[in-house]
Parts: sequence; structure tokens; C-alpha cells
Amino acid sequence: MSRPRPLGFWTAVLCGFGVLHAAAVIVFGATSTVWFQASIEDDLLWVRLAIAWTTMQLTLALLSAAVFQRAAGLPRGTRGRARTVGLAITAALHAVITTASAGILLWAARVSVGHVLGGTVASLLFGLTHLAYSDLDLAWVPTLYHTATTLQAISAALVVILSMSCWFLVPPERRQRFWWGFDAVLVLAFVAVTVLFPLSPSSGDDVSLVRAVIRVSITTLFAIRLALRLVGPLLSAFERIGFRSMVAARHLRAKKTGFLAASGTLSILAVAVSSCMLISVLSVMGGFRADLKKKILGNHAHIVIDKAFEELDDWQPLLRQTRETEGVVGATPFLQVEVMVSSLSNRAGALLRGIDPETVSDVTDLAHNLTHGKLEYLKHPERILDSAIDTTKAGPLDAMIGDAERAATRGLPSEANEDVMPGLIVGQELARALRLVVGDRVTVVSPRGDLGPTGPIPKTRPFRIAGIFYSGMYEYDMKHAYIDLEVAQRFLRSEGRISGIEVKVEDVERAPAMAAELASTIDHEQLRVRDWKMMNQQLFGALALEKLAMFITLGIAILIAGFSVFGTLTLLVQEKRREVGILKAMGTPARGVIRIFVIEGLLIGAAGGLMGLGLGFVLTFAAEHFGIRMNPEVYYIDKLPVHLDPTEFALVGAATVVVCLAATLFPAYQASRVRPVDALRYD
Repeated sequence: MSRPRPLGFWTAVLCGFGVLHAAAVIVFGATSTVWFQASIEDDLLWVRLAIAWTTMQLTLALLSAAVFQRAAGLPRGTRGRARTVGLAITAALHAVITTASAGILLWAARVSVGHVLGGTVASLLFGLTHLAYSDLDLAWVPTLYHTATTLQAISAALVVILSMSCWFLVPPERRQRFWWGFDAVLVLAFVAVTVLFPLSPSSGDDVSLVRAVIRVSITTLFAIRLALRLVGPLLSAFERIGFRSMVAARHLRAKKTGFLAASGTLSILAVAVSSCMLISVLSVMGGFRADLKKKILGNHAHIVIDKAFEELDDWQPLLRQTRETEGVVGATPFLQVEVMVSSLSNRAGALLRGIDPETVSDVTDLAHNLTHGKLEYLKHPERILDSAIDTTKAGPLDAMIGDAERAATRGLPSEANEDVMPGLIVGQELARALRLVVGDRVTVVSPRGDLGPTGPIPKTRPFRIAGIFYSGMYEYDMKHAYIDLEVAQRFLRSEGRISGIEVKVEDVERAPAMAAELASTIDHEQLRVRDWKMMNQQLFGALALEKLAMFITLGIAILIAGFSVFGTLTLLVQEKRREVGILKAMGTPARGVIRIFVIEGLLIGAAGGLMGLGLGFVLTFAAEHFGIRMNPEVYYIDKLPVHLDPTEFALVGAATVVVCLAATLFPAYQASRVRPVDALRYD
């Protein structure tokens, strides 16, 4: 007579509530900044949070006590008694630890909101220990909090593991009824979030972000449950294909020993995790490449026409011919030379580019990238001072300087206005290094000067900052500066000459073909026509090499997962030795036995690969649409770039299946060598 199972109604409730509690802790920790900032605006919010959190912990503690009392009264040796007692004790400890960590945060939020800004955990603890109670030694509070959160994470993981373990103590018919009810609720939730909630959040809208996260989470859970529901029907359909597929599917569906079942599950998980990791890393690297490509094409043209070491004379006909070429969107001239830019506080080298403000927007995104000032100030530098100083925000000294500058340019006769300083647009990092704002005066030193008694004399000229741009690339923002083309020609002694012509085409991927077409149309031996891929081939080549190296390195993880499949199939061959002997006694050839086990390995690899690709897609989709925030001061990007490439998904899936197939060859060969006499000798 079998002993009674200890898992009753309250234990099942504890299992579900424990898992939900762990999820709530994770969500609260991830959104703690929002809650703390909200508590600054609402004085009673922290009280409501404290009451809700205390109620949750008290409920978990009472459930743990009830389950512990019932499980401890069962006879020793009862199936599941140890698991149930461990779950009750761990859940109670988790409630105590969570109460301590949340209590510290709520206390810090209450007493520190008037002392610190930002609402982060670190700022709240700093305000608590250094500002709110400066007369007390509370340096031990952050240490206690970090210790509590570490123990909280460990206990939460144990609660989830023990809850899943205790779940198998429930009778199968009850589990079946539960899953049917769960699936019905999940379908209704999936339909509701699909209709009501957005898939991508709106920028700067926290409510939209929460709704999008809920929709993606429920959709992912629905997809997982649907996939699990389809496993049985798919295997049944696979059995109808043929004899070998039927035997392979029956082997996978048959009840196995505990160790072999665990080994098979770990094999699938190993394949899934390795493929998910590989596709995630490749998507992130593809995102960096796409982001770099976007920034390069936004600051430079698709095609550049110039000479190797000379400037172009009589370039107007060439410009007209280029613009009339089919497939060309825009073309603009430029003059480029290296100079030195100095301000009152510092100096730095820069790449000075003379541009045509009327046509440069047809080729580059300079006007779009301007964060301060306007592009039109290059043509009309007398307007710079009109908007450089806002008298409503500036101090008295700034207002006096602005009035004096405007009087100097407006109050004098018209011939004196010829001395208005030309405009200069610089990058954000260069402006930061030289401590510049719109309206400041700088001096540009050019190596193209006059010859003196001791040699060349550099030419200098004052300029006024007309704008500051942010391109997203540190090298451009630190080294590039723009002035009007006519001013550049006079300043650099290049009257009527330019360095080259920048061209933008309709299809950026056809830029090499368009460059070849332009070269044949121009038909000038001294001119060189280069596309963006040719000019940046070293940079993109390095990225491609790095991506290949990462693919090979992380591909080793899939290879290691293949060893797990190898071990699982080897154990399966030993366990199914008798069945293999019967098959061979019935006339199944050795090649047929090999195919049976190869099909089993293929199914394991396909299951793990699809699971990993699905998980990788969810992670990359969430990272692409929700954004993983990064410090722009350090990484020069505000969020982690991600690019989903279907080709890479297919390549990773194919590599996963190939590795799993290769791992099945030796176990399948071992199975084919089993002799019916040896397999059936002791049966």
C-alpha cells in the first residue's frame, strides 16, 4: 500500500504563491527607480507600498507555517516529505529576508527623498547614511542591504526550484485539470493584451513601456505553452512518416530512468542555451555594425570624387554631370584641410571642411545633427549674436557682452559690417574640450600662410561659433569643423578650387556599382571615385573579423552541447539495448538502426535549437524595442544597439542541427553493432 502524498491544497497554494512572490520581487527590483521617484511626488505612496509588501510577506510566512506543520507531522520516509519541509522553511526565510531588504529601501525612500535626487537605490542609501542622519554612524546599512539582497536572490531561486519539485507530487489528473484551466486563462490574457496593449513602447512613456513589457511577457508565455502542447501531436504525426521515425519517436516518448531523463533534459537545455547565447551576441554585434554604418553615412557621403593629392579646378561642369547621373540623389562640393583651433582656454587640432550650406543637407545629416545653432548662420554670420545669448536666462555680464557685440555689428556703418567674423560649426566633443558655446570667438590657424624670412608663416583668422553638432561618433565630434565654402577658399588660399565632390545615391548598397558607373561616365584618369565601403573597408573588415571570431568562439559552446547529446544517446543505446536486439532479430539492418538513432539526435537538436532561437529572438526583440540603457558619457551611445538578421538565425539553427547530427554518429554506430544474441541472452 502506497503512503499518502504530503502535498495538499495549502502546499499547492504555497508553490504558486512562492513563484509569484519571486517574480514580484524581481519586478519591484527592476522598477525600484520608478517607485522611488513616484514616492517623492506622493508622500503616502511609501506607506501604501509598506502595507502591501508587509501583507505579502505575512501571507507567505503564514502559508509556510501551515505547510510546515502539516508536513512535519507525516511519518519519516513519506514521499515528498523532505521537499515539502524544505519548501516551507525556505519560503519563511525568504519572507523574512525580503522584509528586511524592502524595509531598508522604504525607510531610505522616506527619509532621503528630501536630500537626494534621482531616486536610485545607491542615491537613497547615500542620502540615508550621509545626509538624513549625518550625526549617526550608519555605514553598516548599505552592507546589510547588499547582504540581504544576495540572500534574497538565493532563497528565491531555492523557492522556485523546490516549488517545481513539489509540483510533481500532485496526482496526474489534478495536474491535468490545472493545466487546462491555466491554458484557458492564458489564451484569454493573450487575446486581451494583443488587442489592448502595444507591442513597442512610446518614447518617454512609462505606462506604454509597462504595457509593452506585459504584452511581450504574456505572448512569450503563450508561445511556450503552445509549443509544449504541440510536442505530443507533432511526435504522433512524426510516427506516421515511416518505421524508423516511429521507433525514434517512441524511444523519445517512452518512460526512462531518472538519470537518463535528466540527461536528456539537460542536453536539450544545453543546446538551447548555447544557440540563444550565440544568436544574441551576433545580434548585438550586428547592431553595432548597423549603428556604425548609419553614423558614417550620416556624416559622410556615399561616394566621393576627388584627386589623390591635388585640388580640383573648373569643377562646376563635373558637379552638374554628377547630379544629372541616374540614381544620384544629391551632390555637394567641399574643401578640406587640417587646422588648429584655439579658444581662450585651450587649443586642439581639427579637420576643417568648407561646405555649401545650401546643398550639404542633400548629402549628409549635418543640419539634422545640430544641437545648437543653425546651418544658415554660415551664410549669414551676422545673425549668430541674435540668438547666441538669451537675455532671459543669461547673467548681467553675458547680457552686457551680448549688447556690446550687437552694437558693434549693427551700430556701425555698413562698410564696418564687413568685419563680421564668419561662422564655424564644431562637434560636441571639440566644443567641450575648448569650452565653447554658440557665439564664442575662436582662432583658426591654417598651415597655408605666407612665406617669411624664416620660412612659412601660418595664417590665422578669428571665427565665431555658429553651431554645435552631435554625430554619435567621438572621432567626428572631436575632429570635424565646418565653415562656408567661399570663406574656406579665401582663408585657405584656394580661390575657385575644391578638394572634391560628395555624392549621395538612392540605394546605399549599390554605391560600389554607382561609383564604377560614375568613373566610366567621367572618364578622367586623374580623378578617383571611391564609395563608402572602399573608404571604410578597414573598419568594417575589422568588425567582420571580430564577428567571425565571436561566432567561432561561441560556436564552441554548441560543440560542447553536442557532447551532451553524445552522452545522452550513448546512455540511450545502453538502455535500449534489448529493443535494438529485437529490431535486429526481426530483420532491421544495421543501417536502419543507425538511421533510427540519427533521427533521435536530429529531434533533440531541432528541439533545443528551436527553443534557443525562440528565446534568443525574445531577448533581442526586447533589447531592440525596450532598450538596454548605457551611459552615453562612457560608451557614446544611449542604449545597446541590436539588429535582428534572419540569415544569422538560419545559420545558427543549421549549425546547431549539424553539430547534434555529428554527435549522434558514434552512438548510432555502436547501436548498429549490437548482436541480437548478446542483447537477448539474459531475457
